[in-house]
Amino acid sequence: MSYPPAPLTPEPLAFMDESESDQRTDPNTYLLAVTLVRPGTVDAVRSAMLSLRAPGQRKLHWHNESSRRRALVIEDVAALSAQHLIVVRDGRPGEASERRRRKCLARMVWELDLRGVTRLVGESREAKQNGRDMQTIAYLRANRTIGSALRLCHESGPREPLLWTADCVAGAYVAARTGTPGYFDTIRHAVQVIHITADDG
Repeated sequence: MSYPPAPLTPEPLAFMDESESDQRTDPNTYLLAVTLVRPGTVDAVRSAMLSLRAPGQRKLHWHNESSRRRALVIEDVAALSAQHLIVVRDGRPGEASERRRRKCLARMVWELDLRGVTRLVGESREAKQNGRDMQTIAYLRANRTIGSALRLCHESGPREPLLWTADCVAGAYVAARTGTPGYFDTIRHAVQVIHITADDG
């Protein structure tokens, strides 16, 4: 079930991370998660995420956390002044991961453009991969799928705590898909999930 977000004004900022589900129990699945935050609450949300980092951690990363820590973290994420959007690609067997990402990104930026988002921050990967993201945005802008206002930039994970929020939301959703729904149940009220399939191209 999808949960439509409440209106965000002024225009929210978006912070994006990706995940691939368990290839044994949930194969061919790729998703992008975005956290939407009002400009006036960015500092408070960032501080809240920094406070969740354990001693010695460069960044909070769902995959590396224990079950107990995950439960505590997702409770705090659910209490933030933020909303979240997930786009899930249920792809064909053998479909390249980058193609799945491109399809998810195209739908995600369309959704963000509808919401008036002008700044999307994604976690930086390799330069070539970042370039592919930028090409996708440029293509969508050129064919007028999205307007000219939305801009994508990439930031290092350890340098931007708001990226950790999207990582946790993605991780909780993957856990729900693979048999552990409790984490996602905690934050479900603040998340909209959109599915795209191989039939969508």
